Amino acid sequence: MEPVNEIEGREPGRMQKPAKPDDELQRLAALRASGLLDSPSEERFDRLTRLARQLFGVETVLISLLDADRAWSKSRQGMAVCETDRDITFCGHAILTDDIFEVVDTLEDERFFDNPLVVGTPFIRFYAAASITSTSGHKLGTFCLFDSAPRRLSVEERWALRDFANSVEDEIALSAAKEIKRVRRAPVDRRSGLTARWRKTSLESEKERVQTILDQIIDSMILVDPAGKIESLNRAAVDMFGFTRHELLGKDLKALMPDFPFRPLQEPGQTQQRVPGSAWISDIVGFRQETRACKKDRSAIDVEFVFSDFRRGHRSQFLCMIRDITARKQLEQQINTLAFYDALTRLPNRRLLRDRLEHARQAGKRLESYGALLFIDLDNFKQLNDSAGHYVGDMLLQEAARRIRQCVRDSDTISRWGGDEFVVILESLGPRKRAAAALTEKLAEKIGQQLHEPFRLGDKADIRHQCSSSIGVTLFFDEDWPVDQLLKQADMSMYRAKALGGNTIVFFDPAMDTAVKARAEMGSHLRQALRDHDLVLYYQVQVDADNEPDGAEALLRWRHPAKGLMLPADFLPLAEECQLSLPLGQWVLQTACEQLARWATRPELAHLTMAVNISPQQFHQPDFADTVSEILDATGARPDRLKLELSETMLLHVSDSSLAKMQALEARGVMFSLDHFGKGQSSLEYLKTLPIEQLKIDRSFIQEMRDEASDVIIARTIIALGDSMGIRVIAEGVESDANRAMLLNMGCGGFQGFLYGQPLPAAEFERALTVMDDSR
Repeated sequence: MEPVNEIEGREPGRMQKPAKPDDELQRLAALRASGLLDSPSEERFDRLTRLARQLFGVETVLISLLDADRAWSKSRQGMAVCETDRDITFCGHAILTDDIFEVVDTLEDERFFDNPLVVGTPFIRFYAAASITSTSGHKLGTFCLFDSAPRRLSVEERWALRDFANSVEDEIALSAAKEIKRVRRAPVDRRSGLTARWRKTSLESEKERVQTILDQIIDSMILVDPAGKIESLNRAAVDMFGFTRHELLGKDLKALMPDFPFRPLQEPGQTQQRVPGSAWISDIVGFRQETRACKKDRSAIDVEFVFSDFRRGHRSQFLCMIRDITARKQLEQQINTLAFYDALTRLPNRRLLRDRLEHARQAGKRLESYGALLFIDLDNFKQLNDSAGHYVGDMLLQEAARRIRQCVRDSDTISRWGGDEFVVILESLGPRKRAAAALTEKLAEKIGQQLHEPFRLGDKADIRHQCSSSIGVTLFFDEDWPVDQLLKQADMSMYRAKALGGNTIVFFDPAMDTAVKARAEMGSHLRQALRDHDLVLYYQVQVDADNEPDGAEALLRWRHPAKGLMLPADFLPLAEECQLSLPLGQWVLQTACEQLARWATRPELAHLTMAVNISPQQFHQPDFADTVSEILDATGARPDRLKLELSETMLLHVSDSSLAKMQALEARGVMFSLDHFGKGQSSLEYLKTLPIEQLKIDRSFIQEMRDEASDVIIARTIIALGDSMGIRVIAEGVESDANRAMLLNMGCGGFQGFLYGQPLPAAEFERALTVMDDSR
């Protein structure tokens, strides 16, 4: 026997027909009473489906009404679907729930994967719908979306879909309200007491009937007279505003919506005449309005309302339908914030900045006043991000935004451009260029000073960080430069400031454009050099206390076709800008390990270690340890001959992941050396925690030892520190016998510098070692 689906006893793989709701007969009656079924198209519904199609970006949007045996489209945008058999329609399933009905992928849903609307035209893969309910509480149909590609609605989109369905319900309720009219009666003899009593009873009976109808409507409904006085209201209005019905009867509607500038059609004691300059209820009949409303507890809510007018006998009345849209307004505000403001700093984002910059440019041109654009970059921000983590980096960005905001005027715009870059627009700097430049420079200096002050970061403010900033500036007046050109000028100026070492301000000079183009061309050449193997490693010898060669440091060089052999300082900053640091670092490590493996086959060179510089970008990759291990395995290099050189700034804040990576590589025999020791923010903590095998004294201390007593003290302290902690010490930049003698007397056990040899290609390096052996 074939298995049976537990749901409604259906067989697997068979399309499921939608069940009928319990109130099917009442539902069909409500649908007929609405007058919508098989009626002509109406703009009030079509505008909703048009807007929804643009907002959700789907192929088709329908207002679908579900009849006894079919689904019929009151309004549609997209696929020309007008009528569908009820047994195969999605709408039949959707009206069975009060929640949003969503099918992310019909081919993955057992109810629909073999549905004719899925396997054939219109090939529905995604469907979502919100039910449309009548004022009597019966489901008439759905406001639905479908597409030929799978997708999933976000939380905001689900709210929006419900709002569209609610808007359809509003239109239906508005039509129903307009049908509330008093039946005209023949003239009666008003002098008769019996007739008067009958008339009074009839009016009271009609009021009760109208009140009953109003109370069944889920939206707030208030009847007012031409003077704006409340004559009746339904239960939903009582619940919305918190007043009792007795407290509101006879009150002015303006008391509930005091911010809206409407005036009654007829003031008490006046004839029905229009007073010039007044805004009348009748002037806004049929037009949706939004305002703030006041509740009994004095809280405010956002409401949407619409007036309809009708006559009861010889009297004019107005029916005001009101809906609380506070939640919708809050959602719109959230969407607006996401669209135009940076989520981290709450500053305007690029999109809003461009709009404001264009406005500032046009205003300056009209008022004949200079404006300025400042492009601000935080120097060495990546080092903090890499060492302390993105959480601490985000805290720095938030504090930097606050400091910049304090430096400028309220009329100026501050934007977070992205990453660690901020942009400031200064307006109304006056008609004189020299004075405008002076004021801009003063403000830029103030920003630079504020950003240079130490930051206290971390949850306990226990992380101290000091940074500087590079600021590029361009002025604009009445030139017809587009916004992108101004941004480009400020950006070029900022990069010029960084090239000068940072912590400076640079105003735009047209000559920069030429330099930037040359830099871009150089970046392209560097990528080509990496592909064409125009990069090469040079090796500089390292010796022990007995002048015996015991290792080498791998140093990168670029054979530039026009500039000749280039040193790392000339192109590594460019490599970082061009996102080439990782592939370059990978190539250096791979090539150095291949060379180390070749030396291992030669007895006279097999004892040499290989020192390789590791960039922060490499070290902080999650798979760094695995990458190094894979290179060692692929090249056959001995792990105990590989020495990875790290900078102090990479280890400012020791994390569990950093420690795990180093311990994993140490377990394989790989050694770690701290490069440029003493130049950064040294910490004994990471020396105790991390597997550091060697400290490398920075060359700046070595070269000044003869003239600066402080450098001698620093070098002696580092050597003593290493000796006390069992860490070997090597000095780089040793260029004279005097320097070597001083370091040797201090107890230094390793040396590197021009005294022993300059960096050489592999073959020349090997020959130079042979000469050193022969000389001994």
